[in-house]
Amino acid sequence: MEIRLTQKQSEYVREAHHRWNFAVGAVRSGKSYLATLYTIPKRLTDMAGLKGLNVILGATRDNVERNVLAPMRQIWGEEFISDINTKNIAMIFGQPVYVFGAEKVSQVAKIRGSEIKFCYCDEVCDFNADVFEMLKSRLSLPYSECHLACNPAGPNHFVKKFIDQAMASDGKVDIFYQHYTIYDNPFLPQAYVSGLEAEYAGTVYYDRYILGEWAKAEGMIYPEWKKALEPKWDGDTRAYCISCDYGTLNAFHALKWKLDGQGVWHCTEEYRYSGREQGHQKTDEDYVSDLAQFCRDANDSIPVEVIVDPSAASFITALRRRGGFRVRTANNAVVDGIRDTAAAMEIGTIKIADNLEGLKEEFIGYVWDDREDCDKPIKVNDHGMDALRYFVRTKHVNKPKSEYTSPFIQNDATKRRFVL
Repeated sequence: MEIRLTQKQSEYVREAHHRWNFAVGAVRSGKSYLATLYTIPKRLTDMAGLKGLNVILGATRDNVERNVLAPMRQIWGEEFISDINTKNIAMIFGQPVYVFGAEKVSQVAKIRGSEIKFCYCDEVCDFNADVFEMLKSRLSLPYSECHLACNPAGPNHFVKKFIDQAMASDGKVDIFYQHYTIYDNPFLPQAYVSGLEAEYAGTVYYDRYILGEWAKAEGMIYPEWKKALEPKWDGDTRAYCISCDYGTLNAFHALKWKLDGQGVWHCTEEYRYSGREQGHQKTDEDYVSDLAQFCRDANDSIPVEVIVDPSAASFITALRRRGGFRVRTANNAVVDGIRDTAAAMEIGTIKIADNLEGLKEEFIGYVWDDREDCDKPIKVNDHGMDALRYFVRTKHVNKPKSEYTSPFIQNDATKRRFVL
């Protein structure tokens, strides 16, 4: 099997022999693939027998399994990459490797005080800042190497600040930095690239995930939201769903969704009640009754799925006690949900009735908080936006990426070799 490398990947193979080695940039540009194919196996085998620990870090341990270990097994086979055991160790090419999530310092307590010879960091921009600080002091051996890959975040992110300081240190910090755009991978099908460009068009994610830039999230979060508007849809319904953001004194906002035969979800109605504005706080049972009335047009043969804010434990209990609803707790990943919602509106997998005045008002005022170093929306009058995000992220209605064969591998050769 012949393995082809892009020019950027070949450069990384030649040049990334420093204490800090960063591959930063666009999605699908080949950063992670090179790590699983070459960097991790090569460094582990080269450093076998040397003092120090091998470590792989990701946003969570599950992320490491999904983004690093599973792809490595596909490339190299399960005999070379084991499962993660109860001691957080995976055997990779015969070498013990500690695998941890980096969302909390407590997750990596086992390596505090240890010396690390090799570390691979997957999506380092999603790490806890204190974990990254701890990592700096652990790369204390003369031959220690850390390889880090990520899609860029905002220009004030702690990783970007470290890179800038290191690059300006006149060689005092031993660093190699490489920037990728999606166009640095010439093996991607043009239709696939065009699809990604369309998904992220008009958002900060175009700058980050297509151009690979450290772009600031500012202004309107959904600047192209009007593209998703349509006259209220009233066609043949294949599935029926309610998504809601729960509130007692704050607003309770629910959205009604109907699926058509083409795979498009139509938001046809909204329900909103604010105890603070009305001067009367409703009970969980009141809201359950209101939702039952809100769903009065549902076909008896189609189950009503209700996606609920996961923090609304008492309301979820009341819904289940009432019966007649299929209750599902929402995926509440804020930034990922915003990205997926922007993509779904851009490519047309969700549509919104143009008479939903409450939701339209929120779109206009839903903006990034430019006072924050990380991506956060300003939390004012955003309950409909949360209900929208819950639906998209939980139902995965942003169009799946097209499947394609790995562009880096030619299967017509009889043995694995690199083409540099």
